[in-house]
Amino acid sequence: MQLTKKHFRLILVLLFLSAIVYFLWLVRSSLYPFLIALFLVYLLNPGVCYLENKGLSRGWSIALLYVVVFAVFVLGTTRLVPIFVNDLENFAKELPHILKKGEELLYLIQSQYQNSVIPYSMRVAIDDSMLALQQAGQSFARELAGSIMGLLSHVIGLAITPILAYYFLRDGYSIKEGIFRLVPCHWRNELTLALKDIDTVLSGIIRGQLTVALIVGVLVSSGLYLFHVPFALLIGIAAGLLDIIPYFGAFIGAAPAVTLALLESPVLALKVAILFLVIHQLEGSVIAPKILGESVGLHPLTVIFFLFAGGELFGIIGMLLGVPVAAVGKVLVKHSIKLLL
Repeated sequence: MQLTKKHFRLILVLLFLSAIVYFLWLVRSSLYPFLIALFLVYLLNPGVCYLENKGLSRGWSIALLYVVVFAVFVLGTTRLVPIFVNDLENFAKELPHILKKGEELLYLIQSQYQNSVIPYSMRVAIDDSMLALQQAGQSFARELAGSIMGLLSHVIGLAITPILAYYFLRDGYSIKEGIFRLVPCHWRNELTLALKDIDTVLSGIIRGQLTVALIVGVLVSSGLYLFHVPFALLIGIAAGLLDIIPYFGAFIGAAPAVTLALLESPVLALKVAILFLVIHQLEGSVIAPKILGESVGLHPLTVIFFLFAGGELFGIIGMLLGVPVAAVGKVLVKHSIKLLL
């Protein structure tokens, strides 16, 4: 087949995009401030646009919103951080006792079924499964702690993210116009549609999922507090953060709460399990559909695949970024096919 001018231009564009992707992959460790800044942009942009529509300039709208967010952050910090720190201190003091009670409970469970009529081979399989589950839980906890500490260790990058977010918010239109100048005229209409779809997808994932996670965290903390489960705030925050991971986050977040309740009594553990089940059903049938809708546009099988793929490649961060990357990739592929056909 003879290469036309259009085919040659398309090959050049694909090579150029491949070079950009490869370059970003090489410098991926330095991109986290920009990713966090884009995350902040998606959270703050609706407020900025609202103030701008009320007559303020975009610069003053951003500045005013920064002041409001900072004031809320300081107020929340002064109220919640002492409780959070107190829970952490109590958890550190109680941890040896909790571990001891956990070992006693495991020993009791093992002694019960070791003396039962379960065949020996099945008991060995159960022992191996429990050991593997324990190791997987410890590995997940270490990886989660390592990811958090790794993020906190980049203090300079975290410090400049509000500055980067400010420039993204202020100069977003100029950046978009600069991108359009690099694109052939007959591609610009499709690019506009693609950027609109990407904005819808990321808005649903970032703003929507964060709102859902916040609601879940509040419900979990409130429910555990009513049941007098220790460290209700800590568990609620963890459950809310883990809920960002689709499907599996809710079950992972429920594990520590049910375990702590089980150390108190089986009845309390059952109550906590029912609490998480009710919250999960409420989230899936009422909260998430109302907030997220169908903005992500991925089949559940696709979501699960990219969760596993992201987790395998990049751990916890990969699980968090797998779905957004897949959703954006789907949009780009769809619009690229339209341009090629």
